[in-house]
Amino acid sequence: MMPDPNSLVRYVANSSADSALHLDGDLTVDHGFMPRTVANSPLTGPHAAWEQAAARLPELAFSPNAQAIIADLPPLAVGPDDLPDHQVKRAATVLGLLAHSYWRFGVARMYMSRNRDIPDQLPSVIKQPWEQVCRRLGRDDTGLTLEDWVFNNVTFSDPGRMGPGGEYRIEDATIENLRPSIPVYDNRAEQVFTSAFFEINAAVAPVVREVCRLEQVMSEGGPDAHVEVSQILLVAAQCARDAMKSFRRVSPHSNSATFCDPVDWAKTLVTWTVPPPGYPTGPSGSATPLVHFFDALIGRARYDSALGVFAQELRGTQLPRKHRGFFNLVRELDVRGYVRSLKETAPVQHATVAEAFNEVVSAFAGDSGFLGVHKGKVVNYLGVGTIVGRNQSTAHDQTFIADATWTEMAGKLQHARDERTGLTL
Repeated sequence: MMPDPNSLVRYVANSSADSALHLDGDLTVDHGFMPRTVANSPLTGPHAAWEQAAARLPELAFSPNAQAIIADLPPLAVGPDDLPDHQVKRAATVLGLLAHSYWRFGVARMYMSRNRDIPDQLPSVIKQPWEQVCRRLGRDDTGLTLEDWVFNNVTFSDPGRMGPGGEYRIEDATIENLRPSIPVYDNRAEQVFTSAFFEINAAVAPVVREVCRLEQVMSEGGPDAHVEVSQILLVAAQCARDAMKSFRRVSPHSNSATFCDPVDWAKTLVTWTVPPPGYPTGPSGSATPLVHFFDALIGRARYDSALGVFAQELRGTQLPRKHRGFFNLVRELDVRGYVRSLKETAPVQHATVAEAFNEVVSAFAGDSGFLGVHKGKVVNYLGVGTIVGRNQSTAHDQTFIADATWTEMAGKLQHARDERTGLTL
């Protein structure tokens, strides 16, 4: 039975309503999975003390006094009467940044030999309000998510690109135009890498509108439905290729305008993102909305690979419930099943729609698609990172140069891609 032809439309409308604005994540027709504004105003009142500490993070990064300074913050309440709803997302970002900095800052703590050596203690002035803020956002766990670290922590270098309330054009969200609102290290690797996450997912913003229309067309049918379904799928495929082009722009070449030094990247930013054992996995590319949307659209059912299992774990700890619900509805469309059904009833139409569907799979998971480019770029950066001493990943994997484990990661990435490319029709 075809799902309600307007379930996605209603879901997006409810997720875009003012009453849902202060819950975790964002979902709109105009901005896709990205926040509709980039004006997360600084915390005010007593909570401004957290802002002041966060503003000092770049100077504390290599300081032996970082932990003492963070632990010296005042104890602050974060109930609804103490911290208004519109400041909860900002508080989650600030507290998450302070927590990871407490774990990672200082030369003595930067290059621990193994994850189990990272102290998992947090001062109560950080731990307790962080737990409460995460609960207010509707999360089951306490941890730094991609929403906190990137999507709710980005602003434009040129204030003229923003409206008075932080409104912005999604096409302006490029690496060159963006920067962290609260930088941790304030180096170029951080600016490029975090801004790239934003640009990549901004590139797929149109898929929210397109998949809502897809649901209606599939339900209504008609003699020309296959034409519109094909057109919608080709738009989605182009979004995936646009995201791939954005990802390519993260460059290891020092003469590039979007240079991300792999050594600097490994020794600072991506080591910093790894929490100690006992906490949920830190921010990861496997938690990006783009990946989970396309997995749902093409009907990925196999998650047997190591990274497939990891992606399922991240679904529960990194993805906002708002996004998870949307992806579930996209999966229920069963686009692949719809295309296959045409083979018997309308073979000519089937050929057209199957070609468009296969283009989505290729643009997302093919050799020259998003995940194909991702594999090459990630393995190269991981190789350099391992050589210079980064032996932790957000998945708490241990990697050692003697084992050349970045080549093993290439195999894991390929296995995960195989679970998608095998879905072509």
